[in-house]
Amino acid sequence: MARGDAPASSVEEYLDALPPDDARALRAVRDVLLELVPDAGQVISYQVPCVTYRRTPLVSLSQAKHHLSLHVQSPPLARALAAEITDVRWSGATLHFTAAALPSRATLERVVEGRIAEVDARLAARGR
Repeated sequence: MARGDAPASSVEEYLDALPPDDARALRAVRDVLLELVPDAGQVISYQVPCVTYRRTPLVSLSQAKHHLSLHVQSPPLARALAAEITDVRWSGATLHFTAAALPSRATLERVVEGRIAEVDARLAARGR
């Protein structure tokens, strides 16, 4: 969805508004994420699709003019993973990729494992 467009009210609406190749790519990444995250949810958060875990935002997906993004939502985790994950380009806590070169399943697994561990630790510290 081009920036400045009306915000989508659902993940499918967001994806349907994208160019076909970008939509297909983000759906493929989203589908792997949904397989990897126990009891995953999907919401629009900050106007982009977000995969949730234990009702907490885990990662988000978006489309920009020249790339697609997986927002890790954890700068410390992104810094820790950047040295070992090299099949994508990093920009801060965001993985950039293209429709022709998606992040590998192993990359998505590492991101999900790290984010789940962070969410579980934070919720345990709160007694949840």
